[in-house]
Amino acid sequence: MAKDPEREAFLKALKKNEDDVTTRLVYADWLDDRGEHEEADRMRKWPAAKAWLVAFAKKYSPDPDSEYDDEYDYEITYEMLIEMGHEGRAEGFINCGSKMDLCEDLREDDRDFWKNWSIVTGVPAPDNGEGGIGYSCAC
Repeated sequence: MAKDPEREAFLKALKKNEDDVTTRLVYADWLDDRGEHEEADRMRKWPAAKAWLVAFAKKYSPDPDSEYDDEYDYEITYEMLIEMGHEGRAEGFINCGSKMDLCEDLREDDRDFWKNWSIVTGVPAPDNGEGGIGYSCAC
């Protein structure tokens, strides 16, 4: 199947600046016009999903201005979360370290995490939140 030059132009622009909301929304309309409604919907939800993941990573990362240095206090970054889906699979490992609130949040209800992660990466998340991401705590 031949590559579509319009699609390639959209993808190239979004690779260059993934936060270009205007291009992303125009691309969503373009996808809708071609009957790709699910992907169009994902593109429209993408900015909010990325914001959620960035906030998630920030919430559970050590404060860089803090003098508290715990050997079990691992940094979680947006980039790390996205890298978990680099091969098109929901796989990865989050080391919660001493962040008991992170462990508890992920164990109690990881649906928001999976939903937003799946929107941003384009990788289908596990139906039940299991079988892809491992959680490890230093407790």
